[in-house]
Order: sequence, then structure tokens, then C-alpha cells
Amino acid sequence: MPIHDRIPREIFESILRLCVDSEKPVRDLENLQLVCRSWRDIIAEASFLWSTITTVEGRQAFHKALRMAKDSPLDIIFIERFRRRPSDLGGVTAGEMIDRWTSFDFFTAAAEKVHQWRSLEIQATNLAEVVLAFIQPQNPPPELEILHVEFEWNPMAAPVAVLFPGAPAMGLKHVTLICAPIDILPLGSTGLKSLILRDMPWATAEGIVTVLTNSPALTNLCLAEVGLSTTDEPKLSPIQLPFLVDLELGDLPTPFLIFLLSNLAVPQLRSLQVTDEPSVIDRLLALKTSNLSTTLTSVTSGAQNYEMTLHGGCEITIGGLRISLDSQGAAMNDLDQTFGGLSDHLKGLNLADLPLHLTYPFYLPVPSDLEWFTRKANVTSLAFVRKPWVDDDMDTVIPLLGQPTSGPSPIWLLPQLEVFKIDLGTTQLRCLVVDMIKARHAALSDSSPGAHGTVPKLLREIWLYHHGECLLPSPLEDTMAEVVQAAKGADVHWEGS
Repeated sequence: MPIHDRIPREIFESILRLCVDSEKPVRDLENLQLVCRSWRDIIAEASFLWSTITTVEGRQAFHKALRMAKDSPLDIIFIERFRRRPSDLGGVTAGEMIDRWTSFDFFTAAAEKVHQWRSLEIQATNLAEVVLAFIQPQNPPPELEILHVEFEWNPMAAPVAVLFPGAPAMGLKHVTLICAPIDILPLGSTGLKSLILRDMPWATAEGIVTVLTNSPALTNLCLAEVGLSTTDEPKLSPIQLPFLVDLELGDLPTPFLIFLLSNLAVPQLRSLQVTDEPSVIDRLLALKTSNLSTTLTSVTSGAQNYEMTLHGGCEITIGGLRISLDSQGAAMNDLDQTFGGLSDHLKGLNLADLPLHLTYPFYLPVPSDLEWFTRKANVTSLAFVRKPWVDDDMDTVIPLLGQPTSGPSPIWLLPQLEVFKIDLGTTQLRCLVVDMIKARHAALSDSSPGAHGTVPKLLREIWLYHHGECLLPSPLEDTMAEVVQAAKGADVHWEGS
């Protein structure tokens, strides 16, 4: 007995749905129909299988999908095929003419079934204004649940569009607008569950606050590079978002960022990401508001360690909190203020004692950086994730970890270090790493109590990496044998090509 006769029809149809690529659904469905006559008939009768209407497969395919979908809810996907900015075009190319004609044909045909639209996804570059001209006047799709409009450049000359002649799309649950000159306020949805706004310089603070106030069901919110045509603080009582779980705020005007984190009531928040310049982050953390302290404490509750990545800027992750200092070469005095501000807000967490996992990707510390972390933090894991053949600076950093500092009050750097990770590339670097491991382990037995500050711990884990085309001059077996012998019982791991 064939499989389609052994299981319920709706289950078999659901299995077929999982076999269909959303980018080329008609192709996949036509291929599945070739299996046998029964499959052909089942697929033809299951109109919901044809409900993805996309430009990717061309005019003939999307007309067939529209016909076969019948009365099923439709997922409309317009993806521009020629993705070049107007400034790159010397004139109107044949490809652009095809795209303009396809967009006209596509939206004209799709508009005939606008009442069936369930989702609308648009990704366009050259045709941003053309696309807006088509979708702007459509009657409000009563079943539209998802709206995703993404342009690859800001069509600043285009006026801000009001979709669906200003009538509210009450069924909207998920809205994503990226570089899209669309006014979200007239959409009027009160059931939003996710809202993502990126690179929207025409948005207003008042408009965003109004949308948030009217969207108590939000679970995910992202506001990034939203220029805001007015940056005055809205005069409003706390915004109640009782179900919000994930919140991302990036490069917002400082008054608006402060307003949001001082007024959002988010008791269920589990993830908060804030990206801005160090001065803005420090100004934010300097606020002594109970709402901000409650939020920061909530998302960091239960953290057993925290992570810091320095790559020109600095990212600090504590539990569900991620703060990105968006600057080139974040100085230690910037971190001083940030650490102090965080410590003032976080209840039950002491950053000075909490284990810190420190990572340097494509960027190396100077001695003063390592001294700062030794005195201010509890670094238990250190990773240098970089291409070691780019320069020789690593040869000056590794020895710093294998001896006390010089000066009147010498100390061992990062004495609590237990996990060390490094990308090896040269024989010299391999030798320096082996010597560093030997020196730290020897210090535990050779140093008298109190000498050079805290004596370094034995390394517990050592991770050696090697990626890329630059091969190690010496055999892998020799490298591992030397490290294992120097590590005195530590777990040694190798990962590479």
C-alpha cells in the first residue's frame, strides 16, 4: 500500500509542504507531481500547497501558483532580481526593464486577490519607489498577518508612504521595516507580536511610542538606527509591555534611548541588547531609576559568568544582557565607567568576582589592558581568535602571561586564568605558548606566599586552533606532545585544518 494511502490525507499534505522550498515552490511541487498520478492529483487538489506567490520563479510560475492556490491565504514574496543601486547604473538596463515589467505584472495579478493576502514580503533596491507605488493604494488586506519590507538603500527622495489608504490593518502580528519609507502609525494594529524597525530616519518618537503603547502583546521589539525626525522626549507614563521577551535598541538618539529604558515596563524580559557609543551607554547607566535597575537585574539574574569581546569596540554579555560599545578602540577608562554603572544597577552580582570569559578576535591587548583586567575583573578564560600570520604582535603578548610584571609592585597577570585558547601559526609562537604554560605552572610551586601578588592557577583547559592555508612547520604530534607535557594534567584540545 503506498504511503499516501497509509496515513491521513492532511498529514500527507503537511509532509509535502515540508518538501517545498519557499524560494521555488512551483518547481518543487511540479517535481513532486511527477512521482505518480495519485501524487499529482493530491497536490493539485491541495490548494494551500500553492499559496506562496513569488517573483523568484518568473511570471509563468507565479501566475500558475495564483491559479492553483484558489481561495487559500497567500504569502506574497517580491524579491528584486537585479540588486544594484541606482548610482551603479549608467542608464536603464535591459534587466531593469524586465524587473519593472515583472513588478507591474506581479502586483497587478496579486492585487486581484488582495483579500487573501496572509503575508507580504518585499526585498528591493532599484525598484523601491516602483514597489511602493503599487502596494500603497491597495485596500487593507483583512487577513494580512505579516508585513516585511526591506530596501537596500534609503530612497530619501520618496515621500513617506501610507499603506492601504490609511485604513488600519488590524490583523497584523509581525512587522519588519528596513530602510522602508512607510508610516507605521496608520497601520493601527493592536495585536502586534513582533516589531523590527531598522534604518528608518523618517520615523518619529511620538509615532513609535504610540505604536508601542497600543501593542501590549509584543514579545519581540527591535529599534536600530532609527533616526527619529524629532528627538524630544515624549511625555508619557510607563509603557506596559507585559509579554515582551526580546528587546534590541541600537544607535538611537540619546534622549529617546533613555526615555525607553526608563519607561518600558517589561516584567518578562529575558534578552536586552543595547548598542551605542561609550558616552551614551555611560550616561544611560548613570540614571538612578528603579525601572532601569529592575530591567537590568531581571535579564542578568542567575548569570554564572559573563563574556567580553574586544574587537575595536567592546561587547559585554551578562546573562541575557548584551551591551555593545560602538567605538574604535574602547579605552579602559570607558570600561571603568561602564563597569561602575553596571555594578550600581545589578543586584546580587559582583562583576569583580564573577568569572569573566575574555576574547580578542583580530585585536591584541596592550600590557596596560591586561593589568586593568587583573585588578578589576576575575578573568578565568582567555581566547585569542585571530589569523596569527597577519602580524607578529602575538609574540610580544604571550610572554606577558608567563612572568610577573616589572616595576615596584610586580604581579602575575590574570592569575585566575583556567582556560586558554589560541590560534597557532608559527613555530616561534608555539614555543612561546609552551614556555608560558610551563612558567605559570612552575610559579605555583616556586613562589612564596604573597610574592608578586596572587600566584597563577594551574590551567585546566588549553585549546589550540589552526585554520587557513598557512601550515605549521613542525608536525602536529610534536606540538601536542610539548603542550601536554607542559600542561601537567590540563585537558588539551586541538581543532584545525
